[in-house]
Amino acid sequence: MDSKKTSLRNNIQADVDQIDDVTEKLELLTDALIHGSDTNEVLSYIGFSRCDEIIFKAQLLLQTITNKDDVKITFQSFKGITEYLSSLEMLGEVICEGGEKPLPGPDLVFEVEKHVLHNVKVADDKNTCYITGICRLAKREFLLSDGENSKLKLLNSSYQVMSTSNVPDWPEDVCSTGEREAAVAVDGGKGRHEILLVRIKAGKIEQMNTIKLQHRCGGLAHHGGQLYVTTNTALHMYDMAGGQGRQLYSDETGKYTFTRCAVSPDGSRIYITNATHHKLITLNKDGTTLSTLTHPELQFPSSPHVTAHGHVFVTCHRRNTVVQVTEKNNQQTVTTLAGGKNGLTSPRSLCFYSNDSLLVGQWDNDNIVELKLK
Repeated sequence: MDSKKTSLRNNIQADVDQIDDVTEKLELLTDALIHGSDTNEVLSYIGFSRCDEIIFKAQLLLQTITNKDDVKITFQSFKGITEYLSSLEMLGEVICEGGEKPLPGPDLVFEVEKHVLHNVKVADDKNTCYITGICRLAKREFLLSDGENSKLKLLNSSYQVMSTSNVPDWPEDVCSTGEREAAVAVDGGKGRHEILLVRIKAGKIEQMNTIKLQHRCGGLAHHGGQLYVTTNTALHMYDMAGGQGRQLYSDETGKYTFTRCAVSPDGSRIYITNATHHKLITLNKDGTTLSTLTHPELQFPSSPHVTAHGHVFVTCHRRNTVVQVTEKNNQQTVTTLAGGKNGLTSPRSLCFYSNDSLLVGQWDNDNIVELKLK
């Protein structure tokens, strides 16, 4: 079925390409006729004749496309297949060899096996990189937000910068919203509070839409078609069009009580870093506090990150550490995962991938750090 759908899409795209080609030629000839009709009658006549030919071809093309029958794809199962499958105890055995390692439960405490530095500075960067956010896209590509250079940077699986895109002001954070799409929090000192919606197409970063907000845009997270936005002192939730906004939680007792946020895979938990009071706060999806964690290793926490299997990591950029938070029998434990000896200097952003690797973005540093875990 996928093969048939691909073939149909290719046929449709071929029609679209032909229409685009005809349209472009007509626009060029029309422009030439408008600007050259008073200077050369012979050229104008040739242009008019050429337009007439193209219009005739366009009419034939439209007629051909219009006369095409609608296509309906259905699946017809073989007779008796349901009874046959019902008679089986199992369909077979799944054997996985190579590829990503299977991931243990969320209570496993990781250790760093080694670390590797990857330089993400590009030629036209005017300043040292401030990697404020990292998210993973399809095909093991990564999208980075570089605050100091006001750029988005697309990395390939080898952590090489494939393309960049300038943003209008300081990008605070980035999160994936689809396989090839992401949201970027942009916040400047001149009243700019925006969320940019971008996509990756043909290896390039394209900006699709802008959501303007009336409050600061700091941290970003996405789950189930909802965007979660922190303002440093509050947490707001919006749909993907920027509508149906509501405040889930607020804390005005300090300057950075709601720094960044992350959402669990099932959407039941929201993790918030409170840098002012050195806390990790866990909310339910309605904004009710489930737990508040303080710990000597949890000093000035900045960015939480939750893996697809529920592992929780937090950057503490003033201590130059990344910690892991585990929970068992309603008791939370904090373990320092990596620090200065692993190449960390003011870690700010996190992205877990391949079930055994953690990418760390840093402030005032041209290198991101790849932590290989075990």
